[in-house]
Amino acid sequence: MLLQKIIRTLSSLENPEYPLLGPNITGLYWFGLWQCGRKYRDAFFNFVHFCSLLFVISQFLELYFMEKDLLKVLFNVTITALGLVSISKTLFFILFLKDWKLLIKNISAEEIHALSVGNKNVVNYMNQYKSYSRNLTYLYWCIMLMTSFVIMLSPYLKLLSNNYLELVKNGTEPYPQMLSSWFPFDDTKMPGYFISVTVHILIAIQGIGVIAVYDSNAVAIMSFLKGQMQILKYKCENIFGDDYEVISQAEVISNIKECHRLHNFFIEQHKLFNTILSPVMFIYVLVCSIMICCSVVQLSVEGVSISQKFWVIEYTTALIIQLLLYCWHSNEIAYESGSVDLGVYTSNWWRGDVRLRRHALLLAGKLSPMFILDAGPFNQFSMTTFINIMKGAYSFYTLFTQMPENKE
Repeated sequence: MLLQKIIRTLSSLENPEYPLLGPNITGLYWFGLWQCGRKYRDAFFNFVHFCSLLFVISQFLELYFMEKDLLKVLFNVTITALGLVSISKTLFFILFLKDWKLLIKNISAEEIHALSVGNKNVVNYMNQYKSYSRNLTYLYWCIMLMTSFVIMLSPYLKLLSNNYLELVKNGTEPYPQMLSSWFPFDDTKMPGYFISVTVHILIAIQGIGVIAVYDSNAVAIMSFLKGQMQILKYKCENIFGDDYEVISQAEVISNIKECHRLHNFFIEQHKLFNTILSPVMFIYVLVCSIMICCSVVQLSVEGVSISQKFWVIEYTTALIIQLLLYCWHSNEIAYESGSVDLGVYTSNWWRGDVRLRRHALLLAGKLSPMFILDAGPFNQFSMTTFINIMKGAYSFYTLFTQMPENKE
């Protein structure tokens, strides 16, 4: 029964207007990123986004006024960085909403057109990257859901200890804090503590939800771009017909035109996607590097409880998965786009005359450039970037753990 309900729920997320991105559009709509011109709803979520921005500012204020407690500072930096990533993705998505809608409209129009043509091999490629995108989207949502539970529940594991509970009751220890932020009232005592916890829960749900739907939507579009390169390569391989079919010169010219059209479509969508994704990814890569370093370092700090270590491990794992998703799929786009011209050379080009061969050679030259997504003006999303960030985090961790020995 539960499995059937889950299947029905997931099926309800599908939208025939968006064959690939139906669930992703629904997720963006849930968290107020996909705004459709509904005056009151859009105004409400814009107010929510504004409140989220104020909350992130309050986190930086709390960090500024924080005492010289290394563990608290590291914890606050990681949570504040997560808030900064979330609000940056929100603001940049709203800022480029028209471009996002244009991109998704173009993607959906291309898919609907391909489905109407009905080429079995093309449809098979589409089903492959659609199935992959669906599985990855739902799995990523589950990971972010687990992360939200860990962030909200792990601070309160201390209360399971009778000793700590007694210390809280007699005022020796403060109530456990879910997030770290500044309030214009005392949030260590009731009723201020209750208000702060309520705000933290709402902000955590909104912030993690935004990250989940934004990242899954971006990765789904990356899967689409990779799939289109595979489809383009298949079409190039069959410009002159397959091994069992000889086609006319008019059909060959038509196939070459179709390859040019699809490649131009890919270039336009890749450029548009890179333009709207690159600014926020520049912030993301920079902040994510800091977040991973600060999170890992907490494992070696004295006084860290088991619940905090569990939080650090789960949180760091989620960060690495987020970064890996972008780097891996951008690397896949680069790989597929770099080899798509081989489709022309592996076709039955010898069947064509000199004029058709010249057209095919020009097409191959046009297909030769490789495409990769940028993370701002200084970086590219690739596995090399991912490995360098992991090396940097490990080096920072090693240096930090050796500091006490150096002082001795």
